Amino acid sequence: MRKILALCLITAFAAPLSAQNQNLKQKTLFTVEDDTITAGEYMAVYNKNRDVGKDIDPKTPLEYLDLYINFKLKVHKAKELGKDTLPGFLNEYQSYREQLAEPYLSDNAVTEELVREAYQRQKEDVRASHIMVAVQPNALPKDTLEAYNRAMEIRKTIVNGADFAKVAQESSADTYSAKRGGDLGYFTAFDMVYPFESAAYNTPVGEISQPVRSQYGYHLVKPTDRRPARGTAHVAHIMIVDNEKKSAEESENAKARIDEIYAKLQAGEDFATLAKQYSEDKTSAIQGGVLQPFGINKMYPEFEEAAFALKEKGEISEPIKTPVGWHIITLIKEPKKQSFAESKAALQNEVERDARALQSRESVIKTIKSDYAYKEYPSRLPLAFEQVGEELFSSAFKAQDVKNADKVLFEFAEKQYTVQDFLEFVENNQRSYASSSDLEASMFKAYDDFSEGELVAYEKSRLPEKYPEFRLLDREYYEGILLFDLTDEMVWKKALRDTTGLAEFYQKNKENYRWEKRYQVVLIDADTKKAAKNAKKQLKKGAEMEEILTQLNQESKLSLALDSGVYEVSDLELLKKYKEEDLEEGFTDVVEENGRYKLMQILKIMEPSVKPLEDAKGKVISDYQEYLEKEWIKSLKAEYEVRVNEAVLDQVVEELD
Repeated sequence: MRKILALCLITAFAAPLSAQNQNLKQKTLFTVEDDTITAGEYMAVYNKNRDVGKDIDPKTPLEYLDLYINFKLKVHKAKELGKDTLPGFLNEYQSYREQLAEPYLSDNAVTEELVREAYQRQKEDVRASHIMVAVQPNALPKDTLEAYNRAMEIRKTIVNGADFAKVAQESSADTYSAKRGGDLGYFTAFDMVYPFESAAYNTPVGEISQPVRSQYGYHLVKPTDRRPARGTAHVAHIMIVDNEKKSAEESENAKARIDEIYAKLQAGEDFATLAKQYSEDKTSAIQGGVLQPFGINKMYPEFEEAAFALKEKGEISEPIKTPVGWHIITLIKEPKKQSFAESKAALQNEVERDARALQSRESVIKTIKSDYAYKEYPSRLPLAFEQVGEELFSSAFKAQDVKNADKVLFEFAEKQYTVQDFLEFVENNQRSYASSSDLEASMFKAYDDFSEGELVAYEKSRLPEKYPEFRLLDREYYEGILLFDLTDEMVWKKALRDTTGLAEFYQKNKENYRWEKRYQVVLIDADTKKAAKNAKKQLKKGAEMEEILTQLNQESKLSLALDSGVYEVSDLELLKKYKEEDLEEGFTDVVEENGRYKLMQILKIMEPSVKPLEDAKGKVISDYQEYLEKEWIKSLKAEYEVRVNEAVLDQVVEELD
């Protein structure tokens, strides 16, 4: 058995304090067998996580060190088991690393310009119509030219007097908008593909753009209106479900209910209270019907129109119908225009996810080429291209007996890429180019993909060296993914699959899993005290719940609600309103809550008892997982030697405190 040892460095002379501080990050703080963890790594991780849970369970540098050692023990075990060589791990890690590298492969200046452009565009909503001539993204040049010429012919026809809407109905490949004469309604930045968006914002109202290429084809864009942006609506609603699954009778009841609620609002009753009482959008009902703020094209059109039509705080719409049901909407907060600083972070996220980010990527490729002295020899391309024939389109190309194999096509960073390298790339990736029938175009595309891919791969390989923060995040992802699978195997899934071990753990600890006193009840919720008492009277007579609801809800579908269940006091707000000594079998007193009158019929009182395993299973599994985790750490500490450099630790603690 190996034990955790303290490694104390004894030196004859102490180095100057400034030199110690300067070199501290490079010093070894502790080792797990042959794995070395530097002071810099630990300090970076601690500083990143020191505020996590600080209000609940703050950790000092020494306390956090224990957790980090436990973490590194697991990581060492995972690597020793070869988990870092498994295809599943490698694929997932590479995927995360690609995402992590993306911000380092964009031009900040170009991104900033795109963000500012989007901010300016979002100040206006544009309404536009279009006519689309379809062409595939990877179409042959002749097909692309044919589509472009067709778009130009259509444009000429309209400029010479033809009606745009009629031509759209007859000619547009976008059949959805063609039915409306090409009309797409209002939109703003990010609602459309970037080339289309730019044409809509850059073309004057009433004029027709030149053909604009997108991944769908060529578009003729005709802006028909511009208006100040509607911005963001912040509303609450009350919803009664009425969709295509409802019967005619259920739909009638839904309409009757929403009309009754609207009448209550007209009579001055509180919107939030009614939302809590009656709205069938349970997520928003508990918040008084309040929804997250939203912009245009985010809700059903009927809902959006009604919401944006509200101008004053507290103004209430009439009931409106959408495909999901009936809604009454009220304005919570008048729209507020955000400054560029307030919008910047969200807009940048949008830009980086959008196709317009390609402009930033192109700028980065130019920079990389300059940084690494990229040089290419285009006159040698035919030496490679002529060795690939029609077999490419059946994915049958083989890079065998390559001629001029060592001829350099391009070079950078003191590395050369030859005809042989390129043709091997073509062989390995030929399915990407098999859908085309233009061999020369496919080869140029393959060459661009190969050269750009090698440039980007080289730059990615240098990111840890160039950017310390990338290096730290990269390791964090690597170890986190590595550890997840092993912890899943040793703790999480084991607790779920080891039914025998779980049962034994439950038996040893079952006193920890107890029911508090429970109450089997019928809940009465009425709009008047009289209705509540009538329901109580009917229950006393032994009437069924459905019978009582039918009888007492004749005049209003909102009069009475009944429910039943078994609850601990902590599970039911109504139980909390009574003193324990008042909770006896029979009926409780009526209490008022949110303008409703409520009471309970207590059918049975169950005294505290141990929960059966099935009833406590979720908590038992959680506790069993915690137990397995602790036992695993014990075994790892016994298996592997951990050596802490106490002298460096003292410096680290002083630096972090």
